[in-house]
Amino acid sequence: MSDSVGWLLEQLGPKGTAVLLVLGSLLLFKMVGKDGRKAAYRAAARAVRTMTSTVIRYVGITLWSARMRLPMRLAYRLQPERWREMTEARKLVGLKRGRIRRTPMGVDVRVTLGGSLTLETLNARVKDLETGLGTRRGAIRIEGADKANKATVRITVRNPLARPVKWPEPTGPVSMTDAASLSMNPFGEWTEIDLQQRILIVGASGSGKSSVQRVLSAPVVLAADGELEVWDLKQGTESQHYEGKAAVRITTADEARQRLDWWMDVELPRRADVMRRRGTSTWPTSPENPDRIVMVDEGAALIRALSEDELARFFTFLEQARAFGVYLWWATQFPKSSNLPTELRSQMSAVIALKMRRASESRVVFEDLAKEGWTPHRLPGKGWLLLLDDDHDEPEETRAVWLDETAFRRIAAPAAPAPAAPAAPPVPTVPPMPSTPPRIPAQAEADFELAPPLSLTKEPEPEPVPADVPVADAVRAALAEAGTAGTTPAQLQLATGRGKSQVYSALQQLQDDGDAVRVGKGRYVLANTEAGEVSA
Repeated sequence: MSDSVGWLLEQLGPKGTAVLLVLGSLLLFKMVGKDGRKAAYRAAARAVRTMTSTVIRYVGITLWSARMRLPMRLAYRLQPERWREMTEARKLVGLKRGRIRRTPMGVDVRVTLGGSLTLETLNARVKDLETGLGTRRGAIRIEGADKANKATVRITVRNPLARPVKWPEPTGPVSMTDAASLSMNPFGEWTEIDLQQRILIVGASGSGKSSVQRVLSAPVVLAADGELEVWDLKQGTESQHYEGKAAVRITTADEARQRLDWWMDVELPRRADVMRRRGTSTWPTSPENPDRIVMVDEGAALIRALSEDELARFFTFLEQARAFGVYLWWATQFPKSSNLPTELRSQMSAVIALKMRRASESRVVFEDLAKEGWTPHRLPGKGWLLLLDDDHDEPEETRAVWLDETAFRRIAAPAAPAPAAPAAPPVPTVPPMPSTPPRIPAQAEADFELAPPLSLTKEPEPEPVPADVPVADAVRAALAEAGTAGTTPAQLQLATGRGKSQVYSALQQLQDDGDAVRVGKGRYVLANTEAGEVSA
């Protein structure tokens, strides 16, 4: 039969087939009668109304999707009837959808928790919600509201981390008390960190650890009340990028030992004396008393270089320094028990963990917290991190800000204020001219001698300061010769022939006594000069 029909249609062709269908329809209408034709008309009308309603609804959803900047599939599943179907299918009955608000990265959906649903159970079922709405993994986050039966379902449809996160250069004055932007989460929110704390930075080679160190150091370089000190025992390969930005660069084990002795014997006692004079137990952070960041790059090298007694002295410095406005940042790519002793880990207030190789390294850093999701060896890749401190106690994966070496070199420390011009002397009062010329007594004329003639012979240079002169007096004399232009500690070393630590200690003593004033980063003048009086 089918072969015969096929042969007939082939013989008729397209036009013949169309004519045959029309004739068949007319014959059918004659056969069904009047009632059958009315029923067909009603069915056709219903089909047209349904089709029209569907088109109008589709156009409405399309326009709403465009306004909310959502994919059409997600916009369709967020419709009230589809939402109810999704919650029933995913066994989330009682999750009622409320108002939807657009956000920079997606939408926020207000929901009401009905039935047996709680915020905890909804958070545990967030993967079911992602599957029901058809979003990517990690695109939904649940946030509680003031009322226990209310919550917000945050949905991201635009990934802010698809590209490297650029460093947000500050536009105004920077202070050590300001939190620094460290990374960004998948919802486009900044993760900020307090710089005035001891920070442990760990991550495998190539994980982005050096960039994180530059991101943390940049606001310290820009801050007027902060100074940076870099210890790099890898032959100075990393600290070379901090040239002109770090006040001190340590590149050898001997320099590290000398610097540690200076901190314990000179600088910490001096800072303690400043606090005693002010009657405070908190370091008074200010441009005159700046915080100091001691950043150790690759701490494993320092651990290997110091003896047991020297390590004990270093741990004592670590314990005491924070109270005097000195904060240690410790970076290492070898998070092992031998390189991260308990005396070091227990003192760290914050941990920045980038991508690691093995689970054992995660356990060394986070110990028992590794069971609660603090597993940096499972991070997606380079630049991703976990931050643990007082403000961040949940393991949230974020992508670190990227600051390359070239951009970091362009960062300039705040310029020293220019010395103020000295005030103009008062205009003298000219007495009236006498009517008769004054008469000089004869004896005065006899005693009067002409001034010595001007000599063009170069005056002999001053003799170097004797070694038995106290360092503070030698530095004071060198400052007096510099005048209002001021001088730097390096120039003072040449002028006095004294060592770096001696010059710095003498400068601090003169500042504490009010005899010297710092007029900018690295320049000092005597307090009795015009520039010093203005700057003070």
